[in-house]
Amino acid sequence: MKPLIFFDINGTLITRDERTDLPFSRSVDRFLDSQGGMEGIDTSARSDRDVFMEVLGRQGVEFTRQRWDYFLSLYEEELKSFAESDIWRPNADAFPFVKSLSEKGYPLALITGELSMGAEYKLRKIGLWEDFIAGGFGEDALRRFEIAEAARDKAEQKLGALPDTLYVIGDTVLDIRTARHLNARAVAITTGSHSREKLLKENPDYCIARFETILSLFN
Repeated sequence: MKPLIFFDINGTLITRDERTDLPFSRSVDRFLDSQGGMEGIDTSARSDRDVFMEVLGRQGVEFTRQRWDYFLSLYEEELKSFAESDIWRPNADAFPFVKSLSEKGYPLALITGELSMGAEYKLRKIGLWEDFIAGGFGEDALRRFEIAEAARDKAEQKLGALPDTLYVIGDTVLDIRTARHLNARAVAITTGSHSREKLLKENPDYCIARFETILSLFN
């Protein structure tokens, strides 16, 4: 069985810049009825729900299901409003790399703190959503390792069994640690939140700037 390859989204499949998460930050501001609700909050490798809980905590507001559901309705409106914009663009050579793997029959899955609806909007925009068989998303768990376990379990259900070899590709230290948690090979890409130097301190199996560097691993 071909290896199962997990991907992060922001900074890995999608170019990460100040516009990438505009729908989320605008939703936060609408929810708070103020500006700058996301200032000073690090969203890297975190679940959207965890980030929202920090936003509320800074305001001295308790997290409730009702507040979360209201925020989700705002977020979906914002995602729709940006669906035809250019805020989501393929990162580096992610598009041809994913398409090549997909055409060769490699099973691909997602590990992301993004809510599934946000992930779908982003990846549909760059033409990659249909290439993934499963994913662990922000609604599956609060923390990264549990999200990764959900992704693994969903992929196993789709495939019937897990292959012997797994890969996790991401742009943060936590992606490397997630790979270790899943007993997977870690591929760090230097196009996102963390520098090459910071990533190398975690001893990933591969540290790349472009996906073509590892294309020969997947013949």
